[in-house]
Amino acid sequence: MIKAIAVDMDGTFLNSAGTYDHEYFSHIMQRLQKKQIQFIVASGNPIYQLHMAFPDYVDDLCFVAENGVECFDHGKMIYCGQIKPATVQGIFKLHQATPGSTFLASGLDHAFVIKGENPEFAKRIKKHYPRMKTINSLDEIDDPIVKLQMDVPGEITQQMQAKINHDFAGKLTAVSSGYGNMDLIVAGMHKATGIKKLMEIHHWSADELMAFGDGQNDMTMLQLVGESYAMKNGDPRVINIAKHTAPANDENGVLKTIDKYLKTIE
Repeated sequence: MIKAIAVDMDGTFLNSAGTYDHEYFSHIMQRLQKKQIQFIVASGNPIYQLHMAFPDYVDDLCFVAENGVECFDHGKMIYCGQIKPATVQGIFKLHQATPGSTFLASGLDHAFVIKGENPEFAKRIKKHYPRMKTINSLDEIDDPIVKLQMDVPGEITQQMQAKINHDFAGKLTAVSSGYGNMDLIVAGMHKATGIKKLMEIHHWSADELMAFGDGQNDMTMLQLVGESYAMKNGDPRVINIAKHTAPANDENGVLKTIDKYLKTIE
């Protein structure tokens, strides 16, 4: 029997408008809690943004935030990774040397963009980082940096991803969320890192977990669990490694699939 269900947010749980069916989710949550099945939010977004998405259930959920760099269990922080200032500086220099690049540093409590950043990027990214600050230089950062984001022109994304993974090996790992951006996370940390930690705490086995995702940053999580679902709208690489395919995010794919599973055990 499934004991926990982990879901990615953008492109998976959230629809194209960036929201979800709250009434349907509440109905599903009541049934999950009755069966003592834990709901885990596993996202590349920061913890404070994820709390805003589930205001009525913050203390009932587990969160694997910032692509596995942060892990929370029913309101308690389990761990939080950190990128060293010298590494942040190195990526920023690479950003400055790359035409068309954008740069964001995400901290535990706030995100930071440099003054003069592409206004379209800043506007788009603010929905994911509502506590975003504009600063004049990296020296003004007053928060532990847990993740970096660097967008580059589409035609060089794979090339830049490979370069970062080579040049910053052991320090950072560059992953794509499937939306034209690269998340640069602490090397050795990913969504499966957080899921494994929760497995240890709650004594779950991989066969007792179900997970949903659509992007490259979901692959470690999907490869870990016993029941993995790629969204119909997902990256072909993700669909290829998942055991099952769920309806698209705009079709309430996650909730419909969970609903179907619950009917088999109720």
